[in-house]
Amino acid sequence: MKFGMFVLPSWPQRDPSHQGRIFHEMIEQIQYAEELGFESVWLAEHHFTRFGIVPSALPLATYVAGRTKKIRIGTGVSVLNFHDPVFVAEETAMMDLLSDGRLDFGIGRGQVVYEYANFKVDYETRTQRFNEIVDIILGLWSTPGFTYHGDHYSVDDMTIAPVPIQKPHPPLYVAVSRTPGTIDDAVSRGLPMLTSANTPDEDVLGLRDLYAARCAEMGVTPNWEDMPYLRVTYVAEEQKTAEDDTRDSLNWVADLNGYRRTLKGGSEIYADLDHWIKTRPEEPPSFESRLESTNYVGTPDRVVEKIKKLRDEHNVQYYTAHFSYGDIGHEKIMRSMELFAKEVMPKFK
Repeated sequence: MKFGMFVLPSWPQRDPSHQGRIFHEMIEQIQYAEELGFESVWLAEHHFTRFGIVPSALPLATYVAGRTKKIRIGTGVSVLNFHDPVFVAEETAMMDLLSDGRLDFGIGRGQVVYEYANFKVDYETRTQRFNEIVDIILGLWSTPGFTYHGDHYSVDDMTIAPVPIQKPHPPLYVAVSRTPGTIDDAVSRGLPMLTSANTPDEDVLGLRDLYAARCAEMGVTPNWEDMPYLRVTYVAEEQKTAEDDTRDSLNWVADLNGYRRTLKGGSEIYADLDHWIKTRPEEPPSFESRLESTNYVGTPDRVVEKIKKLRDEHNVQYYTAHFSYGDIGHEKIMRSMELFAKEVMPKFK
């Protein structure tokens, strides 16, 4: 099996002075992941939220490339509909060149309504926009004098420099949710998919089954060894310690994401989350239930058992751990990463 790490620096404190510390700790964690032998790191993009304070994954990926030597660097994902397609093609090419071909370009159309509202992008056209941008990026990466006319974007006789070092181009990954059409788009383009670290196992495995079925219909074989399976992960010597270390942070993430789904515009950064928790119409899944369905939290043996089940029963070959979330301390995260690398990963080599 291959192992990667997913990074999403969240900002639980309301004081902006913490943001610099959070970013610097994130870079230390990425460098440590490389030292520990992780295959890759995946960086997420979010907007107007304390859930994740990376508004564009590509500049961060370029910075990470300069602070590392060999770990592959993925975007998980870049929301294409919020960016100019020509600029994205240029920026990805430069990042791929500077990193000596370490870019894995995860892309998505985004599903958060208030992000679309704030960027003044029509939510109903998100699929068409996304597909046009992908066409343009692929064309600019490979074709001098590229011309494209779509309903939302167009370019005429355009050539970019530099071009990516990876051939035919950097690996592309498509984010999928519960929409079968998105899986069809990924399969028709011959691209692997990315799924969420916060979606229950049952739903993610259902998406993988649907992806496999669509591949079978089109006569292609799923490339499972290159398809990350993202899970919230935390390892400690004792089960109680692992649960105590993560309970408040994971509950905060779950509550915040529940609130974000209710927004039509604006931001939740200075919202009264405690008030919403007291008045929300229904309770979310409990922390204990998420330990069974979503969050891989526990001793090395417990986490090994859960990953073995994924491998043996569902052909998961590329596990990607999300170690840092909420307000878990930096030293605890580093210790969790170390235990995972030394007590979990060797069981699958």
